[in-house]
Amino acid sequence: MSGLRITKAGLLAQIQDRGRVGYGDIGITQSGAADGYSAAWANRLLFNTPDAPLLEILLGGMTFVSEVETTISLTGAQAELRINGTRQALWKTHHIKPGDSIEIGLVSSGLRLYFAVKGGFGCTQELGSCATTLKEGIGAKSEEGDLLLCGHYPTLPIVSTPQDLIPEYLDVVTLRVVLGYQSEQFSAEQKEIFFSTPYQVTQATDRMGCRLEGEPIAYRGDELISEPIAYGSIQIPADGQPIILLNERQTIGGYPKIGAVIPMDCYRLAQARPGTTVAFQEIGLEEAVRVTGELMGFLKF
Repeated sequence: MSGLRITKAGLLAQIQDRGRVGYGDIGITQSGAADGYSAAWANRLLFNTPDAPLLEILLGGMTFVSEVETTISLTGAQAELRINGTRQALWKTHHIKPGDSIEIGLVSSGLRLYFAVKGGFGCTQELGSCATTLKEGIGAKSEEGDLLLCGHYPTLPIVSTPQDLIPEYLDVVTLRVVLGYQSEQFSAEQKEIFFSTPYQVTQATDRMGCRLEGEPIAYRGDELISEPIAYGSIQIPADGQPIILLNERQTIGGYPKIGAVIPMDCYRLAQARPGTTVAFQEIGLEEAVRVTGELMGFLKF
């Protein structure tokens, strides 16, 4: 099998899919594409299965030479895509053939790009997934000279994402939050602070979670007995600065959790650069289930 040869690797690129589930009891985290919405569109445009492996690229800055005839797509953050020097649109499919050069520029807004090929990139599954988790030694970052395996496919129709479904990455992000049972650890005054004051995304943000900075939140009582951590959980540590836990979160933790951010807004948070302003908005459980159900239906195609 041939594929795409990396000629410039950029800061960090790694194979991801929908993630690894069912191994939290042995300390293996979920991983998977940080922006599941953009990743789903990259595969959907190519008529791939929802779990087809693709490349998550942090901040852009990669180039490839094709050794195969296939169709590609690029979604996520704003960046220039050039094929043989000609600028092309993101959130759209493009045909490539052997010898073609593909250049992905540095991102101008957002953080992560999702680069997919028809049929998905070839990889060996570990624990039921191709998702890379560097901190656990599963998979590896993609380096210059690597060949990303993919198959030969006949020409596909050129399709694109409807404009109104392409997200914008703004300097202010509102995150919808469902309060959890541990919200009882926080007084009404502290909840009011949490939902009424802005926070900023700090440099201490990665695939594990997003650390915020702003008005501290105080909680009552001591730290709790450690328990499993759900995607989107908002921990409040001793310094009172919220931490929103994402794909490579630890599997258990003991800090009080005021609530959880719904999945769609976690995907938006995964594109938020340091300095982005974050506001929290409470959402009821019934509405959260409805919104998340619609999203999950889309992600399953």
